[in-house]
Amino acid sequence: MGGALIYAGGTGGRPIEQMLLPPTIPRWGRAWKAAVRRHYRHSAPVTLMGTVMSYRDRYMSLDPTYTDKYGMPLLRITFDWHDNEYRMAAYTASKMEEIVRQMKPESQATLLLKPGNHYDVRIYQSTHTTGGAIMGTNPANSVINRYSQSWDLPNLFIYGASAFPQNVGYNPTGLLAALAYFSADKLKSSYLKSPGPLVSS
Repeated sequence: MGGALIYAGGTGGRPIEQMLLPPTIPRWGRAWKAAVRRHYRHSAPVTLMGTVMSYRDRYMSLDPTYTDKYGMPLLRITFDWHDNEYRMAAYTASKMEEIVRQMKPESQATLLLKPGNHYDVRIYQSTHTTGGAIMGTNPANSVINRYSQSWDLPNLFIYGASAFPQNVGYNPTGLLAALAYFSADKLKSSYLKSPGPLVSS
């Protein structure tokens, strides 16, 4: 279920953190420096970014152990991959490799999410964490209405990817900006004239 985006191109030119080298190259030293000189302007990533579905065993809760400096519990995210994500990654990676083969690279290497790999926040993976204040049609199934307004507190508007129940596999920035503009228009045209709920519950 879901889908994935295949795209090419990097997000910067940091020579150590983002340097793409064949896996046989040492991670440091003279051979690494020589490989960087050779490959720096001749390497490119091809990446996939996939949908992550909602599951009951993925949720946010208040941590029973860790607190902030005021003694309030910290937010805890319980999350890991499911079979759907592993299968989607394998399928999309096979299509991505077909594209790369047509480019006839001198060499290529594929890093693939496989069953047994666990979600790890230490590794950058274009993660856009979502959820926590879901948008919906009524207070029974959501935290905010279609205008990003809290069902419980009409003077509270919550903007961000917390409104999404799952990650759709694309960078959420454009959709988030559209939702903010949509809400701002309603604030200007209705809420400021008559503060209160913008959607009846």
